[in-house]
Amino acid sequence: MGGVTTLGHFDLSSEVININYSGSDGFDSGLSVVGTTSVFIGNKENKKNNLCYLLNPLGGINGSLYFQFPLEEKEKSSLKVNSRMGLKLIEGSPLMGFENTFISNYGMLGGSYQLLLFEDAPKNERIDFWIYPHLIASQMGENDIELFFNNELKSISYGFGLQTGIEFNQKIRLVFLLNKFVNTLVPESLGIPVLRLTVVYHF
Repeated sequence: MGGVTTLGHFDLSSEVININYSGSDGFDSGLSVVGTTSVFIGNKENKKNNLCYLLNPLGGINGSLYFQFPLEEKEKSSLKVNSRMGLKLIEGSPLMGFENTFISNYGMLGGSYQLLLFEDAPKNERIDFWIYPHLIASQMGENDIELFFNNELKSISYGFGLQTGIEFNQKIRLVFLLNKFVNTLVPESLGIPVLRLTVVYHF
């Protein structure tokens, strides 16, 4: 996976573990471990660089549990409730001192709608569209907030996000993601929305 953001970041991610369970009723759950590394950082403000890592659902060394509950299944569309909770170990840019990693416990909850736009079964070709509005929350220690965010975040930050995209042949995904915290102490600095474009290839 490769991603770019409006804060000038370019990063690469790889999923190293994905243990999945799918029930006959459409329920889906699993355990995922992802590692993300920054290739290029184009922003000069370390607080905003750290915010970019924090708002990335795949940021840092990231272990999470995810769940999907079906609400409606049709021939070409589906509606589900999605949730994810996990822990990130993030390599950031400290504003003081020499500690360069911080930990975030995070959660996401929302509803996803998926629609089959095109299908040619004999050629094994299809195009899917999905949209996923969601709520986000992040919990951090007070020391990490001071070192990496100059005390401009609360210990529990929350906000909202919107993810949408297109998938080709269940192999290639173009993903657009916007996340934003709404309870930051300095909104003009860390309350800004961060837009991310990610290209995903499934082997």
